[in-house]
Amino acid sequence: MNYQIKLSAICAALLSVASCGSGDDSAVQLTQVHTITLKDTSCVIDYNFPATVKGLQDVAIYPQVSGRVTAVKVIEGQFVNRGDILFEIDDVPYRAAYDAALAQVEVSKAQLETAKLTCQSKKNLFDKDIISKYQLRLAENEVKTAEAVLGQSEAALKNAENNLSFTKVRTMGKGYIGSLPYRVGSLVGTTITTPLTVVSDNSSIYADFSISENTYLQLSSNTQTPKDISIPLLLRTNLGEDYPYEGKLHSLSGLISSETGSIPARAIFPNPDKKLLSGASCQVILRINEDNMIVVPRASMKEIQDKYYVFVVKDGTILQTEVTASRLNASQWAIYPDSEGNMPVKAGDVITTTTNRLMDGMKIQVID
Repeated sequence: MNYQIKLSAICAALLSVASCGSGDDSAVQLTQVHTITLKDTSCVIDYNFPATVKGLQDVAIYPQVSGRVTAVKVIEGQFVNRGDILFEIDDVPYRAAYDAALAQVEVSKAQLETAKLTCQSKKNLFDKDIISKYQLRLAENEVKTAEAVLGQSEAALKNAENNLSFTKVRTMGKGYIGSLPYRVGSLVGTTITTPLTVVSDNSSIYADFSISENTYLQLSSNTQTPKDISIPLLLRTNLGEDYPYEGKLHSLSGLISSETGSIPARAIFPNPDKKLLSGASCQVILRINEDNMIVVPRASMKEIQDKYYVFVVKDGTILQTEVTASRLNASQWAIYPDSEGNMPVKAGDVITTTTNRLMDGMKIQVID
């Protein structure tokens, strides 16, 4: 009897399980999501580009003669004007060479004068038919030779004079002195690879940066293209401080670098306070006012292998849609047209405010 009771209980349980499994799909629990409806909006977009500061003119100073440094006339960071003496190189051998060249010029002048006197004497004898024309021509050639020798002597004197003047190393422009790797007694020459110093004119500064190809295409779709040099540029220091003076685009390459895939660009900023030094790192900021932009929350974006997606809700179904986007701030991203100029999403579309556990084609339930 007990055996029959147990058998009946097991059969009842199996029937109960079967009846549960045969229920309709409406009993399945759908994933619940929050959504937002997209709309056109106006916003300010900052395009940030890492940059390196360079002086308006950075001049590397190299010696034009060889010798030991006998004097360093400047200190690091000192402001110098055009023509100021920076270094002095031992001038003893160059002064001796100058004196020798000067003496040789005097000798050449005397030889020329002698050749002219001889030639005049030969001419007088030739006029009296005492000597032949051949002898007169020889005398005339001696004059020409002496003139050429004098010219060589004067050129050698000029070269010696230049070398002597090069022992005083001067700056060709104004600016601030950089590092001074050579001290008194250092042997320097025309073959050294490290300059004596660098004179940087940073009354204005250049900020060199690069624009990626994708960013360039995004900017080109705007009426304010990156080639518009009238667009003001901003600068932010490495400390996160906003530079008080606006700059402008100085140059933009017409080619994309095959090595970096980006476009070299250069901005110029005034530097009246001399706050920015050549070699510093910063960020150049291109700030553009955009109208009719689609802006989505960061939580609505999903990144897969450098591609961005949002989940569009249509008739209770999730549609995973690839978009071209860039970060506006910590909580918002802007959507841009694709390479063909089409917007993947538009005002009025409904998207999810989360991407967790969502897949393309999934059925969902929208909640408030």
